[in-house]
Amino acid sequence: MNGKNIIIAASGTGGHIYPGIALARELKDRQYNPVFFVSNNEASGEIIKNSGYDYVSFNLSGMPRKISFSFAVFFVKLIFAFFKALKNMFKLKPAAVIGAGGYISAPAILSAKLCGKKTFIHEQNTVPGISNKFLNIFSGKTFISFKDSEKYFKNKNNIMFTGYPVRREIFSADKDAVLDMFKLDKSVFTLMVFGGSLGAVKLNETVFEAVKMLSKKMKLQTIHITGKKGFDKINLKPDKPDNYLIFDYMHNIAGVYAVSDLVICRAGAGTVFELKFLDKPAILVPYPYATDNHQYYNAKEASKDGNIAVIEEKDLTAQKLADTVEIMKGKLKINKKNSVSKLPQEIMAEEIIKSIG
Repeated sequence: MNGKNIIIAASGTGGHIYPGIALARELKDRQYNPVFFVSNNEASGEIIKNSGYDYVSFNLSGMPRKISFSFAVFFVKLIFAFFKALKNMFKLKPAAVIGAGGYISAPAILSAKLCGKKTFIHEQNTVPGISNKFLNIFSGKTFISFKDSEKYFKNKNNIMFTGYPVRREIFSADKDAVLDMFKLDKSVFTLMVFGGSLGAVKLNETVFEAVKMLSKKMKLQTIHITGKKGFDKINLKPDKPDNYLIFDYMHNIAGVYAVSDLVICRAGAGTVFELKFLDKPAILVPYPYATDNHQYYNAKEASKDGNIAVIEEKDLTAQKLADTVEIMKGKLKINKKNSVSKLPQEIMAEEIIKSIG
């Protein structure tokens, strides 16, 4: 398959890997063979193994923010990763290499440039990470999810606004089947709550208290996805409101989107764009410890749509959240499924293949 291989370098959280997988599907449909470069952490490994795509794992994690022994270890690992990437460039002979986020993109793109391969990067967040700011200088094209990201890059000549690749499955949920499965009443206002992979202890607790307040004033159904670590603490509470469904994880996230009237969640780029494409009203509570506070900037950009409200975690109380839910409920517009001629991953795939010739 040499010559038809395309390397997608993505590591860290699902926020980097899932858009890479969405792009891989488009490339595979066009008769190319996607091969992933991923870090060997547990999160990356589990996602990529389940995806069914070929992959090469690297012993590389995020760069420490302070000068320390760990900082030196990181750079040693980065050098080893570069030579491993270079070895695989000769072995796989890819037609192109895409950096989809995380520090694994650096050795992948630099070794590809050394071998004369076509190179691309994709920035998921409003504020680019250190790696992508650096790689923008070398890459043939820089795809961005938010238009506002352009100002952070030095090489603006290779910027292309595409948006964030979203899973096609989010558009195809059977709403009536999900309502039946969860025994929900379609005439009752339904909240969807989830915190993502970065943790949501305060969010979980605050939502629980806010729903108790709201349940005294209105009919309400809640689907609360707590994360595995937060499940027992919420599920074992003795004073759960009526119609409060609790899950540690949800495979059918598209189905829950479909039956919900309002979403309360973090502001990872993937979540923000899923909400955008579904035109789903939401209250975003950005994860305050995200690198460069990028979730806050994602949320502020998303809030330019009147269907999105933002509450910073430092300002988050049960009363404020309950009040915001009531305000949002009072001004909800009828959800419409966005008419999208092309998804971001389709645009990216076409641009990559066009450059290959």
